[in-house]
Amino acid sequence: MCSILCILISCSSLAALREMPIAIKTETAKSQHYELPTSFFKLVPGKHLKYRQIISILWHLSSSVACMSDICCLFTDASKTLEDAEKAMLELYCERAQIKDGHSVLDVGCGWGSLSLYIAQKYSNCKVTGICNSTTQRAYIEEQSRDLLLQNLEVIVADIGTFDIDASHDRIFSIEMFEHMKNYKDLLKKISKWMKPDSLLFVHHFCHKAFAYHFEDVNEDDWITRYFFTGGTMPSANLLLYFQVSSTIFAAFNYFL
Repeated sequence: MCSILCILISCSSLAALREMPIAIKTETAKSQHYELPTSFFKLVPGKHLKYRQIISILWHLSSSVACMSDICCLFTDASKTLEDAEKAMLELYCERAQIKDGHSVLDVGCGWGSLSLYIAQKYSNCKVTGICNSTTQRAYIEEQSRDLLLQNLEVIVADIGTFDIDASHDRIFSIEMFEHMKNYKDLLKKISKWMKPDSLLFVHHFCHKAFAYHFEDVNEDDWITRYFFTGGTMPSANLLLYFQVSSTIFAAFNYFL
């Protein structure tokens, strides 16, 4: 059972999110998923270990820029394999975020490093920093980085709720991390401090078309909360509009399947 928060009409629900920590029950969620052996995840995703996407959003500190969203992988006419579709989606991220060789890039919630590794390999003059909450994920990314002879990728294990960094970046990505968050106002305020005046923040998350709700374990049907998504949130399509920091202009295009 999910606790429905009708974002269109419930100001009290929005106020409650603003009073919550940035994230809750992070250790439980990590043990459910992100510290599982990497060999397990190699059984389903493609070569890049990329999975799950519904919505992408682009933030800009100074001007409005549109973005694109698609499903987990992008199957084009040229896509012959799952690996092709993964690569097409990773390329779309870079295109929509307008990455240039030489940019400093921060990948917040980098997972198994599909995007971090792709950018570091394709844009050799970019300095890429990936943030994950899993030593298992970091070990895998660092192994791949060594195999690819990459010198421009660093991975940091940290809890985004308490993490801070004394640096600014040209591009910041968050690929399916916002679903684990609660206080989006504090989260975006924190991230905005890592941005330059002309930086872009690219976010994608899955969402409900109309409603936002907490993932809660209250009956036997709540398996996704119990085994996979403890402490998580299902954002609504317009949820982040209510948590903009004052210096940020927001633009998004949502696609529903």
